[in-house]
Amino acid sequence: MVHMMRILTAFLFVTAAMIIVAGCQDGVLTFPTPEPAVMRIVNVTMNVPRARVIVDSTTTIEADRGNASEFVEVAAGRQINVQLGSSQRIFRSNLRYTLGGNARVILFVRGDTTKLVEFRREIQDTVLPDSASGSVIRFTHMAENVDKAYFLEIWITGGERLFTDEFEPGISSRSFFRITPGTYSFEVREAGTSNVLARLNNVTIDTRKSYMLYTYDSSTRMDDITLAIF
Repeated sequence: MVHMMRILTAFLFVTAAMIIVAGCQDGVLTFPTPEPAVMRIVNVTMNVPRARVIVDSTTTIEADRGNASEFVEVAAGRQINVQLGSSQRIFRSNLRYTLGGNARVILFVRGDTTKLVEFRREIQDTVLPDSASGSVIRFTHMAENVDKAYFLEIWITGGERLFTDEFEPGISSRSFFRITPGTYSFEVREAGTSNVLARLNNVTIDTRKSYMLYTYDSSTRMDDITLAIF
């Protein structure tokens, strides 16, 4: 009986070893390659006319000041190397990201070349299902030279407030606001008041789209801010 148990144990051990080896090729486990991610940058710096991001020394993403780039495909499932700069110089060269498959990442480029130019913490874009009938909006406050505009509220002009939150610089909405497709004007107000600090007029909201409203500094003057959307 003991002899039979030893034979059975040895058989199971060999079988397990064969399964492990069969799952490897030359001793290396093979994992499926994830679908690529996409990345978009938004240039909200004080004084970089055209921000440039280079991924893995091969992929270039650029955006003029105040604007967002299109989404650009980048690798997922492994570490990517990111350089942040302009056409004249590199501000940061030691940045590393690992993105998930099909991720849609938004990076706000902020700062001042006399101090520091950096990324705000990355934001995951909202993707709507094909069955959705409306659209969604989020908001990120990226103006920095602010006093009255330090805490902001977001409103539809002549209509409702989009979020219950008050936003300080660098803060993005924790959730999205569902909105019916149509044409709207949006405004940012000094928190707790009716004082409008910036307005964006006649924005067309299409069906099944995700939008981001954001602020940035129009100039170096205090509270001179712009409201934009992509």
